[in-house]
Amino acid sequence: MLPSVLFMSRLQAKIRVPLAKNILRAMEAINEEGILVWDSDGLSTMLVDGNRYKMLRILAPADAFLSYSFVGIDPIKVGVIFSRMGQIIKTLTAKDELVFTYENDRFYLQANGIEQNIKLLRLDLMHQVDAWPHINHTYDATIPGKAANDFIRTSGKNLTFIIKEKSGDIQWNTGSGDEAISWVPIDQTITGAIGESQFTTEEVKSVLTAAPKEDLVLRGGDDTPIEFQWTVENISMTALVAPRK
Repeated sequence: MLPSVLFMSRLQAKIRVPLAKNILRAMEAINEEGILVWDSDGLSTMLVDGNRYKMLRILAPADAFLSYSFVGIDPIKVGVIFSRMGQIIKTLTAKDELVFTYENDRFYLQANGIEQNIKLLRLDLMHQVDAWPHINHTYDATIPGKAANDFIRTSGKNLTFIIKEKSGDIQWNTGSGDEAISWVPIDQTITGAIGESQFTTEEVKSVLTAAPKEDLVLRGGDDTPIEFQWTVENISMTALVAPRK
C-alpha cells in the first residue's frame, strides 16, 4: 500500500493584492467567517449573513491567479475568520503579490517575506451553504455600478428604498416625501417585466462594497430577492439581498 501522504491535497496560489483585497472586502461585508473551497478549478465560496438577509457567491477560476497549483483528489475546504486574513492582506500595496498555501493541514499566507499562519475553524461547527438559491426573477437588467453606489451613498439616511418600473425603465426611489431621492439609470438595458420590491439600504450597500464602477447585472421581480452579478478580472461575484417585508 502506498503511503497516505502521497494522497494529501496541496495548494499554492499567487494573486495580485488588489484582487485579494477585493475578495476579502466582499466576504467581510457578508459574514465574519466562512469556508473557502479550493480545487483544480480554482477558489469558490458561498456565504450567508447571520440574519439570512444577504448571500454572496465568489468563483475565482485558476486562470484568475498569477499562478495556481493544486494537487489532490478531493477539494480543500478551509474555515477561516476573514479578519485574520486581513492582518496581512490589508497592509500590502497594489504592486505586491500574495501567495495562499495549504499543505500538511496548514493554511498560510505569504507576501514580501512575511508568512502568516491562519487558524482553521472546525467545519462541522460552521454553517455551510451547499447550493445557490434558485429564484424565478421576472427581469434581467444591466446598470452602471458607480451610479448604483452613488445612489446608495446619497440615500444613506433613508432606511429603505424601492426598485420599481417607471415609463418602462428601472427606478430606485426612497419614497414620495419632500426629500425623496430617485435614480433612473441613464445607461440601462432590460429584458422581462419589472416588478416592485423594497430593500434595506444598508444591506444593499454592504453587498455592493466590492462592486466595480463598470456595469452590473441586476435581476429581480415582484417582492422577490434581488440579485447582483459582476466580474472583476475573470472573478465572478454574485450577491443576493432579501426584500424588506
